[in-house]
Amino acid sequence: MATVKLLPDSRIKLVARRIGIIGAGPAGLAAARVFAEESEPHTFSITILERSSTSGGVWNYTPTASCRYNVPQPDPACISSASDIRCPESNIFPTPMYDELHTNLPTDVMQFPDFPFASDVQTFPSHREVNQYLQLYANAKVKPHQNVHILYGHNVDHIDFDPKTVQWTCRAHNLAAGNPVTLQFDAILVCTGRVDYPFIPQVPGLSKLHHQGPTKVIHAKEFRRANDYAGQIVLVVGGASSATDISRQLTYSARQVHISTADDPQSPVQRDPRMVPIIGAGCCPDVPLIKHPRIKKIANDIEFADGSTIPLPDTIIYATGYLCVFPFIDTVKDLDQGTCESKDSHGYTLSTGQGVEDLFKFLVYSRNPLLAILGVPNMVVPFPLYEYQAMYLAHLYQGHITLPSTSQMLQESQAALEKPDPFIMKYKQASYMDELVDCVGANQSRLDHTSAEWLERWKNTVQLRKQHLGY
Repeated sequence: MATVKLLPDSRIKLVARRIGIIGAGPAGLAAARVFAEESEPHTFSITILERSSTSGGVWNYTPTASCRYNVPQPDPACISSASDIRCPESNIFPTPMYDELHTNLPTDVMQFPDFPFASDVQTFPSHREVNQYLQLYANAKVKPHQNVHILYGHNVDHIDFDPKTVQWTCRAHNLAAGNPVTLQFDAILVCTGRVDYPFIPQVPGLSKLHHQGPTKVIHAKEFRRANDYAGQIVLVVGGASSATDISRQLTYSARQVHISTADDPQSPVQRDPRMVPIIGAGCCPDVPLIKHPRIKKIANDIEFADGSTIPLPDTIIYATGYLCVFPFIDTVKDLDQGTCESKDSHGYTLSTGQGVEDLFKFLVYSRNPLLAILGVPNMVVPFPLYEYQAMYLAHLYQGHITLPSTSQMLQESQAALEKPDPFIMKYKQASYMDELVDCVGANQSRLDHTSAEWLERWKNTVQLRKQHLGY
């Protein structure tokens, strides 16, 4: 049972021993490693529940993708109730990895702080090399700890908190055995990432086109190889990294490639060209990429915001990102700590689709700090972020550091949401991680403040990628 102590100055002190981690991808592995290492031996009992048959999360590759989503799917209320189908050969759920995917970040930027990539790995590694790196990390830094237990093939169906016993009940399903499993935890860390539920914006005529044809409409999560679209006319929708890379690859196999991007001049991507490659860079010179603004409507053709039109293509690929969704949380009342005024669940969900409300430091759920969600900020360097967030939580749940009052946490989280693009962190990640180090205290962790060299290297990523990959 966890303890939640209200101190005389209204600050909150927590002690939690049984830690449940949902997901054995990079975030879950980092959390387990940090909790095991930044504590006295066996302070924590750590259980990771992973629905696939192995660690690695999104970096596991499946040669085919049997995904279940609606078209359109603009917000969490619209997500499909059907689950993706596991790859029968590997028992891994589909991920967005495609054949020729290389990272957007160089190895020395993206790696865990004290665990470098092997010297023979290319500067911008393939998804296979990243997956191998994560397996090495799991074997070296996570699995040797006797207080870390990983339950593969366990899909979490539901979590809820009992304020009387001050513990979580986690209901999962053992996919191999076919039986339900119920576990109790003092604290739960959600480490499921945010690239599972496709975001497909609402466009007049899109649903009809999807259901009646003749154009095939898919999300980039199902894209695997450009040769699958040989000889086709393809429209890619989106302007960030995946859309840029997929459209580039398609110019080497498709007959004609169009790309439609949001025409919002305030788009965070457009404001900072250092974050993504230039659209059209590296394309086949014989099949130039044809650029368009956002789609206005779809009928007998595709009409764009500037009034221009193109005939219906053979395939539309929506590379428009993902919704931030947690299907194992039915209602915010299931998370209620019972010690503060609860937010009425009517009209309120934990996730807005773009991020999560009421997260103190974009990490701790203010209304029940025995729940944390790692990796909510977008446009970040994820691997270091996960370790720094886990560092903060490991010290928080040992009672080494305290939290402000619930009202103060809610006030600070609300103030953060009122800023432009609140979940787009970008280069502010460096100061954010430094802040977490300061909270824990100097020399209290193996993690230190970020270096100016690391940040500068990150800022030069697009230029470096062009030097190494040619685009």
